[in-house]
Amino acid sequence: MPEGAGTPEKYWRFQKFDRKKYTEVNDTLKELTHLTAREWAIARLCADFKDRGRSQMTWIGENLPELVPFMNEKYARQDVASAEAAFKRKVVRSGTTFFYAYYAGLISLDEMLEMVQGIIRNIEELKRIEGSDPVADETSADVQVLMAETLKRITDKLKEVEQ
Repeated sequence: MPEGAGTPEKYWRFQKFDRKKYTEVNDTLKELTHLTAREWAIARLCADFKDRGRSQMTWIGENLPELVPFMNEKYARQDVASAEAAFKRKVVRSGTTFFYAYYAGLISLDEMLEMVQGIIRNIEELKRIEGSDPVADETSADVQVLMAETLKRITDKLKEVEQ
């Protein structure tokens, strides 16, 4: 078991889904993200259970049904790695779609800022689902600062290209 992991039965992240089926969790996530329940749960576990900076994929796979109430089967290490990789691919694809729309002039800065507010609300909902208190969490402010900095860099780059 990874250091600091505790016992699988004590893991708290997915308790709000204690009596839910995989498809119900999947539907909830599809309202907010492009992620599947499998990708989300495994990415969360890989982030939470690291030992010396590396995810404990074998341990996560072996303990998956105890860690995540809506996952019924154990996974091999390769299955955990595959789900984590799919999560990361979707993050890059979603980010590309989001920033391309602004970079290419398909949406205005005002529209982008409105979207960021919606994104923050979705992040707060996901944090609540995971059992975190988004009000006590600095994620909202961090996301807003990151987005403002990123939009400024994109705007500056657009101005350079136009000259």
